[in-house]
Amino acid sequence: MKGKHQKKLEEDKINLLEDCDPEDQNNKNGNEISLEEGNLASTFETFWNISNTIQGLPILVIPYAVRNGGCLAILTLLLVAAASNYTGKTIVRCLYEKDSKTGRKTRVRNTYADVGNAFLPKIGGHLVLATQFLELLFVASVYPLLVGRLFAKSFPHVTAPCWIWTLIGGVLFVPNIFLKNLSQVAWTSILTVLSAKIIFITVFAYSLSQFHKWELSSLNHFDASTYPSALGILVASYLSQPFVPLIEGSMRYKDKFNSLMNLSYGIMTFLNVIIGVVAYISFQLDTAEVVTNNLPEGSFRVAVNVMAAVLSLTSYTLPMFTIFEIVENSYLPYLPRNFGKSIFSPSVLVFRLSLVSISVIFAATFPAYTYLLAFVGSIAGISLEFIFPPLFHLKIYWQHMTWCNIVVDTAVVVIGFAAMVTGTVFSALSMIQVYSQPISIYCE
Repeated sequence: MKGKHQKKLEEDKINLLEDCDPEDQNNKNGNEISLEEGNLASTFETFWNISNTIQGLPILVIPYAVRNGGCLAILTLLLVAAASNYTGKTIVRCLYEKDSKTGRKTRVRNTYADVGNAFLPKIGGHLVLATQFLELLFVASVYPLLVGRLFAKSFPHVTAPCWIWTLIGGVLFVPNIFLKNLSQVAWTSILTVLSAKIIFITVFAYSLSQFHKWELSSLNHFDASTYPSALGILVASYLSQPFVPLIEGSMRYKDKFNSLMNLSYGIMTFLNVIIGVVAYISFQLDTAEVVTNNLPEGSFRVAVNVMAAVLSLTSYTLPMFTIFEIVENSYLPYLPRNFGKSIFSPSVLVFRLSLVSISVIFAATFPAYTYLLAFVGSIAGISLEFIFPPLFHLKIYWQHMTWCNIVVDTAVVVIGFAAMVTGTVFSALSMIQVYSQPISIYCE
């Protein structure tokens, strides 16, 4: 009887390794995993990938968020960063099941949707997929919009509507349809963080030269009508939850994931706060939606905007690649058999090109896009970041949780629901107010 039981355990282990990605079997001691090792990300690459999830957008737009919210925006930024770091690690924990006897953890789930199914079979996974798809598509659409605005400000003597600039810039995003794996994304992540640092240094140095204009009292400014858009920007800036299962699953040393999350979030949030405060007190109410547009006109601004365009292009890669992975690995009934096995198959290329095109068209079609992003982010973004992870964690790990864990998870869920309701109401009111007035077709 014992022999049969042992044989069954071995068969389950083999099936698990076949059904999951090669790196799915957790190595508690941090030893190198041998299965398809060439496709596994190093600690260095993982750090860049995590940093990419929270660095591309903030460095350009957080000063604008501070302009709309002042000190409250900075406080919100810190709270969002801390909560997002916690829930990102929570989602990864939910990918594993803990043996009550040995205490050993085994990776039995691959995706955020798998965790949703564990919480609510059949329905939970589809709910997570739909929410992820919606939020990531809207977040990805921000980057063509940013590139369009950068083009418009770099060539101020060319008069063209903002949507034209967005469509022109959107062509540069098409090569993303050929992405194969997360190792390729890691190299774009390195470019993202490096270009962000160059922009940080440039804007910071220029802001220091304007120190005679600094007024710390300007941080008391708060605009209730525009703060919802600031909240939407902050939520979108720290949306790492859809990416972390993919990132952690690709790691060579999975036991270092939590440390890398803490390190990445700590460093990037510190830089975001610095650039947000320094840039805002330098430009104050003139702070542009894309902060590099506050630099003096001429070749200097053009050069920095080229770097900002590179930042936007590389930042787009991770959310769009994640959308590809979500759909291609979802086994939806209306997709062809073996869909996604080869990225060069006509059906996959058409599908990917369609998604990239939709994201660009979204950005070009909707004026005052950040208000729309704030509305969608108040529902989908907050659900993915602050409601789903602790809620799923409470059910999956209930028997292994301390009272402290339960209190923290419950508090995050309650605060998340409160933020979702208030954010949805205020962003809807702001959006109605903005769209009820004439909106300029030119990039301002």
